[in-house]
Amino acid sequence: MSEELMKPGERQFNDMIPYIMDLIDNLNTLLAENEALLSQKGIARKLSVVLSIMTLHRYYPQVFMKEVWDQLLQLVDQMKSMPELSDKLKDILADIEKLNQLKKEAGI
Repeated sequence: MSEELMKPGERQFNDMIPYIMDLIDNLNTLLAENEALLSQKGIARKLSVVLSIMTLHRYYPQVFMKEVWDQLLQLVDQMKSMPELSDKLKDILADIEKLNQLKKEAGI
C-alpha cells in the first residue's frame, strides 16, 4: 500500500506485527519453562489471559494496546523483580521497548 494512502498510525501498526509475534513466542516460552514459579507468584494465570488476548488480536495491535498492554507491562515489571527470571527477559524487554516506541509514534 502506498504511504500516501495509509491512515495516520497505520504504518506503525503494520510495523508492530513482527514484534508482537516475537513477544508472544517469547512470553509463551517463558510461561512454559517457568510455569511453577509463575504460578507460585500469582502471575501465570494473568499472563495466560493477556497472552490469549494478544494472540487473538495479533494482527490488530490497536485493540490489545488499548485493552491489555498496561496489564502486560505490570506483569513484566513483576517478573523483572524475580531474580530467577531477570536474565530470561532480555528479548521480551527489547520487544516491549520497540512496541512502546511504535505505539508512541502511532499516537495510541
